[in-house]
Amino acid sequence: MPSREHEHTLNVHLARELRALGLDAKPEVAHSGRRIDVEVNIGIVRVAVEAEHGQNAAKQREAVKDADARIAQRLARCAVAVCYPDNTREDAIPTAEYLFRVRDQSGGGSWQRGGIDNLASVIRLAPAQIGDPDAAAAALSAQLDEAVRRLDDAQKQRLASALDLPPSKRSPRWDRAAKRAMLLVATAVMFHSRLDAHLPDSRPERDNRIPGGGPFTGGWPPALANHCALADAPIAAFNDAWHLILALDYKPIFETARAAIQACPPDPSFADAVRETAKAALAVAQNIASLRHDLLGRIFHTVLDTARYDGSFYTTTAAATLLAGLAISEDMCDWQDPDAIARLRITDPACGTGTLLMAAAQRIHDLAPQTRNRGKAAQALIEQVLSGYDVNLTATHMAATTLGLLSPTTRFRNMKIGRAFLGVDNDGRARLGSLEFLDQKPLLMDWPNAAQPVTQIDGDDPMNNPDRADIIIMNPPFTRDSLRHDQFSADNERKMKAREKSLFSKTPVHLSSNGNAFIVLADYMRKTGDGKIAAILPLVTATNASALRIRRFIGRSYWVEHIVTSHDPRRIYFSENTNIGEMLLICRAWDSGKGAKPPTKVVNLAVNPSTPADAYATADAIQNDAVVAQGRGTIQYVAPQEIESGDWKSVLFLSPALRGDFVSLERNEIAATLPLSAIATIGPAGQGVRDIFTRSALPTAGGMTALWDHKTDITQSMLAETDSFITAKSSKDAQAKRYWEMRGALLLPARIRLNTVRTLSVRLPERALGSAWVPCKPKTEALNIPQEVVEKALCAYLNSSIGALAMLGNRSARVPSYSQISIDDMNNLLVPDFAALGAPAAHHLAAAYDALRVQPLLPLPRMSADPVRAELDAAVSAALAIPPERIARIRRDLAAEPSVTGKRYAALA
Repeated sequence: MPSREHEHTLNVHLARELRALGLDAKPEVAHSGRRIDVEVNIGIVRVAVEAEHGQNAAKQREAVKDADARIAQRLARCAVAVCYPDNTREDAIPTAEYLFRVRDQSGGGSWQRGGIDNLASVIRLAPAQIGDPDAAAAALSAQLDEAVRRLDDAQKQRLASALDLPPSKRSPRWDRAAKRAMLLVATAVMFHSRLDAHLPDSRPERDNRIPGGGPFTGGWPPALANHCALADAPIAAFNDAWHLILALDYKPIFETARAAIQACPPDPSFADAVRETAKAALAVAQNIASLRHDLLGRIFHTVLDTARYDGSFYTTTAAATLLAGLAISEDMCDWQDPDAIARLRITDPACGTGTLLMAAAQRIHDLAPQTRNRGKAAQALIEQVLSGYDVNLTATHMAATTLGLLSPTTRFRNMKIGRAFLGVDNDGRARLGSLEFLDQKPLLMDWPNAAQPVTQIDGDDPMNNPDRADIIIMNPPFTRDSLRHDQFSADNERKMKAREKSLFSKTPVHLSSNGNAFIVLADYMRKTGDGKIAAILPLVTATNASALRIRRFIGRSYWVEHIVTSHDPRRIYFSENTNIGEMLLICRAWDSGKGAKPPTKVVNLAVNPSTPADAYATADAIQNDAVVAQGRGTIQYVAPQEIESGDWKSVLFLSPALRGDFVSLERNEIAATLPLSAIATIGPAGQGVRDIFTRSALPTAGGMTALWDHKTDITQSMLAETDSFITAKSSKDAQAKRYWEMRGALLLPARIRLNTVRTLSVRLPERALGSAWVPCKPKTEALNIPQEVVEKALCAYLNSSIGALAMLGNRSARVPSYSQISIDDMNNLLVPDFAALGAPAAHHLAAAYDALRVQPLLPLPRMSADPVRAELDAAVSAALAIPPERIARIRRDLAAEPSVTGKRYAALA
């Protein structure tokens, strides 16, 4: 057993290596008679590193016990348990492979393995796991609500108008805008409190409030933030202090905040609202860990009521860490050279509150520790490397504040955060924010203040003429056409839509939604050569027919390095305030001169990381092909030809084997198949039926019927009954007649909730229409097989495991567990080629339908134990000559898919 003296020596060497990587680390620190193996201070947060020599289970338990004890003893806010490899020598510390695990008040964290760089990054990120950021955001949000309640409607409107904040379409109209204004005040107070320790030694030589920067002659330093909050006249106190700070710098933060506190006369109610807001902000600022959670962004998105119109969704800090970790690679720069770092350009054209820019900065800090210090590299990071645009004033203010919190002493006069105007300007021209770079310079707005109206910034400003970026990193807005720009008047909305059509008429953008428009913008803004795009996109970008052109555009112009999706039912998304599936896309510009493209690494996560530390470990596992070994998910390597063709459906299954089975089905390697549209007419879609018909529970004069609902407690077998009578809506008779002629007896589901669905196709005794169902009418003339036989055969096939594979491998993935099956999806649905297989195959399947049509099927998660599904699979095996063991394996794998079960993959639950 190693001696305590040897372990002490290892701790000394570990602290030395951590210091070399930019951490404030000290070995063997005693507090009140208790010792911390290695103490690391991250801002005001003390992290205890408790180490054991050895990596067996007993050593792991001992390290965790010591780490938890330091938290319980209040010696540290959080801790990292570390296990040195067995028989570690002092000179092996820089190259050793460690086991480590983050601990906090609630325990948590999982064991990770990595080198000293990995350990340093996890220690650096450990404070971000302290506490509950959602609870902190909710508390501050509630205090802001209380401050707003002190104001009358006139004051709320003044606040909103001073910051160009729109009224809400909800009632009361000005409350949310006023709350956003008070949030700006709160963020300025937080930043003020962070500056307090630095301001006494930072007296400016030049006064940045004066054009040209004349000599500074005023008193110094400004009043402390807590003194202003406690002053008899807090508005005047903050106004004076912030005006004085502006002589030094920080215009994006304090000029906007001054506009807010100067918006209303300083009567007692407004003074009390500002005081209470300041006190709440100071309480939050005392806990730097809360700010590391991007608390400001969380609160902002709780009060933003235009997200459904402008597609603004908050990127989680874990997702931002993961995306930045994959996009900013070790080989893209000489991270020891400050000049090389200063030449980098990273831009977010839809930056919101700056979460992704902050993650990019953190990633650069990990790779280049010198950027943490007051020096050339740190200043260049804020002033030259990072830039962002957004259409929302509040968001851009908080982006500036968020970046400032990374390095409060860095000068902000050259910070590149711009507000791009979205709307119709005074000349009646529609403007689309940063998207206008595609055609002209966008209308960029200056930071507001009380004495000067909002105006376009100087045309020579570098924000108007940005350098092409090494990386475009973004979570662009994503809003469907029916909702986009609904916050504007009807006339202005029409102008905005017309501008979109004009701007994107010759691009691969499908304006059914606007997310892919930013891909075209990113392509324009990135550097030629090795420029990268790193984006969070809706998962339907990989699956829907409407996004085929943008997939092909990306696939042909770029090497798609990574596509990362989440198959974790607890978190299928990478943004908050949404429930749609999302993916991470990282791609690098590629031309023919570079030779053959490497394959794309498609990573389907079984567990979506929820903390920055876990995200860092996940990024490391992806880069080192350790995802499967660590139980984080699965990897598929997809050929560039497949990516270029627009086939990105490797995202649809967690199981690579199922994806392989589906590809084999497409290639006729399992059985002879063809698209359903080759042998059937499909439609009308349910939306059209709902637009034209009214539903009734009683018979109607026309005698028309429909299977309206897909209720799994009612529709449990292949033979179904209609559930509604329908009649044409007023003035819709002609369309209703045309639709009624399209009715069918075989129906396919338009949407399926995978954890409860039983039937994937039904047949009715008589032809009808559907709402949640779509008629499918086989064309049997060339087959010389009765239509009734083909209908029955298709119904039996689609309810088999092979039919389920065909349907789930060709679905929309907006919400993977609640699949939408579009008409395009149905047209491409792979079904038996009866012309090649012969009529006996169709008759065999039809016989299986007749024998089983009234037997209830079990829900898909129980399909492995479903005797009816097993008999259907046996019929498919015989008719299509598929080995029964292969079908049995497909049935088992489908039943285990997280999108089917609604649970984490069984081995990881």
